Amino acid sequence: MLSDRERLILLNLVPDVGSLPLRKLLDHFGECARVWKARPEDLQRVHGIGPVLARRIAAACRDETLLEQELTLVRRAGVTLVTLEDAEYPKRLREIYDPPPVLYVRGAVSSLNDVAVAVVGSRRASRDGVKTAERLSYDLAACGITVISGLARGIDGAAHRGALKAQGRTLAVLGCGLARVYPPEHARLAGEIAERGAVISEYPMRTAPLAQNFPRRNRLISGLSLGVVIVEAAQKSGALITADCALEQGREVFAVPGPITRVTSEGTHALLKQGARLVTSVEDILEELRIAPRPIEATA
Repeated sequence: MLSDRERLILLNLVPDVGSLPLRKLLDHFGECARVWKARPEDLQRVHGIGPVLARRIAAACRDETLLEQELTLVRRAGVTLVTLEDAEYPKRLREIYDPPPVLYVRGAVSSLNDVAVAVVGSRRASRDGVKTAERLSYDLAACGITVISGLARGIDGAAHRGALKAQGRTLAVLGCGLARVYPPEHARLAGEIAERGAVISEYPMRTAPLAQNFPRRNRLISGLSLGVVIVEAAQKSGALITADCALEQGREVFAVPGPITRVTSEGTHALLKQGARLVTSVEDILEELRIAPRPIEATA
């Protein structure tokens, strides 16, 4: 007999059952146990659950093999599962519009509740942009603030490296499963992050880094943070999606200005025109968020 927690994990494994469809299922049926007893035609009464998805859900409820395989992968990788049913679920993330029902965490689960600031930006970052992201993240971490980013090439990688150089904490939120770190050249960096903080995903272990996963990943980067710092971003970039998520979630948005001739300054300058806080040093972030620096030892 599966527990409700195990049922939640299994439902999260069904393709196309993300946070919103799962919430609709639970709102309609009241609890996972009732979903298990539902026929496909009953499941289709839930808005957004079509016949194909209804049959997938019903089939998963009759076969626990999928759950057993996933839990084996989780144990072998040293990953912890945190569900909305668990007290350890991060408080800030629980409060967003569509919190993920299950989080996969490689590292310290406690770090998900840290005082944290996200630092994100262009994958095609300039040399100056990389230096700026690394320095800001170093300074944030040195003040005892956990740095959150997305492990991507460019600004994200620089943000993680800056926090690690300061011997601080950093969190990486992935748009794929933890068994498939992306980009692959950041596999070693992901391991270092897990030792000083955590690598996190809402996706099952073997989920590929599909393009549609990353915009949804961005809401977790902002959701776990008190504010988001954008360091270089072209118009219509993923970093600007993260900024939009931050605004929807009531988080502060910061932007670093750059040369007017650089494409990756267009997005940050647009944010500044819209009211984002201009950042020239870590003090700008601390002042706006009213955070007092703490000794670095407090984050170890």
